[in-house]
Amino acid sequence: MPDDKKITPPPAPTLNPDLGEQHDVGDIHAALQREKPDPEEGFEPINLWLVALTGGLLFWGGYYLANFSGRFEANEYSEIPRGQAVAAAPAETPEQKTLRLGAQLYNNCAACHLADGTGNPALNIPPLAGSDWVLADGPDRLTRIVLHGLNGPIKVNGQVWQGNAMNPWKKTAENPSGLADEEIAAVLSYIRNAWGNKASFVTVDQVRAVNEATKDRTEPWTEAELLAVPVSGGAAPAGGAPLDLAGLKGELQKLPPEELKKLLEAIQAK
Repeated sequence: MPDDKKITPPPAPTLNPDLGEQHDVGDIHAALQREKPDPEEGFEPINLWLVALTGGLLFWGGYYLANFSGRFEANEYSEIPRGQAVAAAPAETPEQKTLRLGAQLYNNCAACHLADGTGNPALNIPPLAGSDWVLADGPDRLTRIVLHGLNGPIKVNGQVWQGNAMNPWKKTAENPSGLADEEIAAVLSYIRNAWGNKASFVTVDQVRAVNEATKDRTEPWTEAELLAVPVSGGAAPAGGAPLDLAGLKGELQKLPPEELKKLLEAIQAK
């Protein structure tokens, strides 16, 4: 018969890995903590010099914006640090003002004579840069051209330009968009002193004198008519008022030899 008594197995021994250890676990961990971890790609430490440089740039940027931002207004920019006095701009001289106005008005002429005053050979439009007409001793002939226009060929610097008819720029009731005497003086002063040209400025009184002397003229000028006009003085036929022989002789004697030669050539060409 089987034995009714249950056999109880002996208990398993308790495992104690530290049993008999002679070392302090804290000392072992301390040794491990002294070791630096192996570097891993993408996790390199940041250079402290780079950190310092970045901070310096941020500080400088904040200082610059605080002093030169114009209070962050879009329509204001100042290179002067806030709190410092701003030097006043030098006053514009009368000559500078005249040239500035003349340059603006010349935009109406640049379509034909070009921005650099060289003219347009393809359209037979003569140059203004270096032109003997522009650089004449006086502006009376040039003023007449601007006031009433020009028609027909004209010789400039020895070359004949057939030219297209130039429109009058005198301000009248029929031409309210024309130029006033002050504006004509400004644009003539500009073309006589631009692109290397060097000639006297044209005054408003000079333009006004020519305008008054030619107030009844309605037709554009021809080269022959202009050559009969003195380059300065404002006195000349208004266009249609005939001169007697003595008066014509006196006017011709006032012309320089080169201008008299041009006049005779123009008459012979007729």
